[in-house]
Amino acid sequence: MDGMARQFWLTVVPLLVGFSAVGLLVLAALFPDQLYEVGSTTYIATAAVALVSLGVLVWQLAVGGGSSADRYERL
Repeated sequence: MDGMARQFWLTVVPLLVGFSAVGLLVLAALFPDQLYEVGSTTYIATAAVALVSLGVLVWQLAVGGGSSADRYERL
């Protein structure tokens, strides 16, 4: 169960946070006067959150869970 919880927290949460941040960036680019201006501190912080979250997601998917012997079965 510990591996499943780790997989959840390192896959699902960064996925949701990353795509939410990317959505905010798109909305800020489309409606700059409604949300916040492109290039402001808040916009840059949102971009940093998106990059870090999606980076953690890519790292987790690349590393996977378990060793390579667990993932591949020899014939």
